[in-house]
Amino acid sequence: MDMAITAMGIIKIINNNRYTKLGILMSITLASSLAVAGDWDLKPSLNLDETFTDNVELTPVSTTSSFVTQAIAGLDAEYSSSLTTLQWSGTRIYALYSHDSELNNDFRTLNANGQHFFWRNGPLVTASANVANISQNNANNEFADIVSGGTIEQKNYSTALQYNFGNSSYSVTSSVNYSITRAEDNIGDNNAFTAQLSSENGNTARHVYWQLNADYNKRKQLSTNNDGESYTVEALFGAITSWNLNPFVRYYDEDIQGTGVGQALNTTSSWGPGLRWLATPHIIIDLSYNFVADETVSDDYLDASIQWEPSARTSLILGYSQRFFGDSYNIDFKHKTKRLTNSITYDESLEVFDRNSYQEVTPDDLELVESNEFSLNKRFAWSSQLQLSRTSFGVSVSTNERTSLESNIVDDTFDANINVTRTSSPKSSFSLSARFNYSIYDKDNPEGSRQEDYYRTISANFTKNLASALSCNFTVQHVNRDSNIDRFSYNEVRAIINITKEF
Repeated sequence: MDMAITAMGIIKIINNNRYTKLGILMSITLASSLAVAGDWDLKPSLNLDETFTDNVELTPVSTTSSFVTQAIAGLDAEYSSSLTTLQWSGTRIYALYSHDSELNNDFRTLNANGQHFFWRNGPLVTASANVANISQNNANNEFADIVSGGTIEQKNYSTALQYNFGNSSYSVTSSVNYSITRAEDNIGDNNAFTAQLSSENGNTARHVYWQLNADYNKRKQLSTNNDGESYTVEALFGAITSWNLNPFVRYYDEDIQGTGVGQALNTTSSWGPGLRWLATPHIIIDLSYNFVADETVSDDYLDASIQWEPSARTSLILGYSQRFFGDSYNIDFKHKTKRLTNSITYDESLEVFDRNSYQEVTPDDLELVESNEFSLNKRFAWSSQLQLSRTSFGVSVSTNERTSLESNIVDDTFDANINVTRTSSPKSSFSLSARFNYSIYDKDNPEGSRQEDYYRTISANFTKNLASALSCNFTVQHVNRDSNIDRFSYNEVRAIINITKEF
C-alpha cells in the first residue's frame, strides 16, 4: 500500500511542472540529435488520383455523378543513427471536382515521429505529429473523405519522456507524455498530460514478489477551460513459499474529478488478501478478496486474473474485478506462428473531451457538440492474418460500447472486415475486401434521437508496378448505407485509378 501511495505522489509531483517547458525541452533534444552522424533516406513522390463516383453528394435519390481529380505531392523520409530514428510521411493534395468547381480545395496529411536515446538503453525522448482529414460528424457520414466531402482537418502533436530500467531482480517502466489536439471546427480541442509508472520483480526473486501499475491523466478543454482528471493505482505484494501457493496483499485505488463530473461517479479504494497459484510453470492464477474503504460506494468484491504463456509466441491474460461502474473485465491474447497471427483484446477505459457527443437540434438531426463529461468505453478487437506463399487472408472485428457517465447516453459501434490479396507476379497483385459497419447513437432512446446506420462496402483492387519507381492502382468500390434517417441512406459506386511516381 505504501508503494502505491508513493507512486501516486511521484506522478502528481511530475504533473505540477509546466507542460510547455517539458515539451520544448524534449523537442530541442530531439532536433539537436540530428546533428549526430546518421543515414537519411528521402523518397519524394507525385501521385495522380482520378475517381469517378456516380453519387458524389451521397443522396438517396436524384444522384449527381462527378470526376474528382487529386494531384498529390508526397515526401517520405527516414533518418537513423545509433541513438536516433525519425520517420516522416507527408502529402499535399489539390482536389478538383467536375460537378462543382467551387469545391476545389487543397488538403494535407502528415504522419511523423521520432525518438532519441540520451545514451544506449538510457532515457528515451519521443515526439510525434499527425495531420489527418477526418469525418466532421460521424452521425452524418462515418465514411466521409475528400471525394464526398464532409471532412475537417485535425492535428495531433505529442512529446514524451520514457525511462525503462532493471535487471534480473526487478524492472521499472515509466513515462510522461504531453499532447495537443486541434480540429478545424475547434470541437474536441484539448491539451493532455499523462504519466505512467509500473514495476515488478525479476525472475531471480526468491523471497518476495510484487507488481505495481499507476496511471495519471489530466485533460483540459480549450473552449470552456473545463478539465478532467483521473488516476488508478494497483499494487500487489506477496511472499514466495516453497509450495505452489503464494500469499499476497492487493491494493487498488481510483479517482475521477474535474469539471462536468457528477456526484454519481463516487469512487473508493480497496485492499485485501489473496493467493497466487502456480498451476503449471506457464500458468499463474491470482485470486483475492477486497474490502472497500467506503461501503456506501461499493460492496466488497473478488478480483481474479489468469496469466498463461506457454511459449514466446503465445500469451493470454484474463482479468475480472470491480470498479466504480460495476463488473470489470480485460482480455489480452496473442498467438503467432510462421503463417498465422492472431490477436484478441478487450479493455475498458475512461475518456473525456472527445468528438463523440451529439445533440438533437431538430428531429432526425444529430449535431456534433463539445463533450463535457467522462465516457466509459468498452472496446473489443480481434484480428487474424494468414500468410501463404502468394495469398494472404485477413479478418478483423472491433466493437465499442460508449456510455456517457452523467447523461447515460449509450452509443454502440461494430466493424467487421475481411480481405484476400493474391500476388500473381513480383510486379502485380489483386485484392478483394468486404466490410460491414454498424453504428447506433443514443440506442436507449427509440422515441427520441436514436439513429441506426448500416454500412456495407465491397471493393476490388489491382496493383501493377510499371517500372522500378512507377506503379498503377485500379479500384472499384460499392458502398451501401441504410439508415433509419431516410436522407442518410444511399448507394455509391466508385472507379479509381491512381498513378504514383517515386523519385
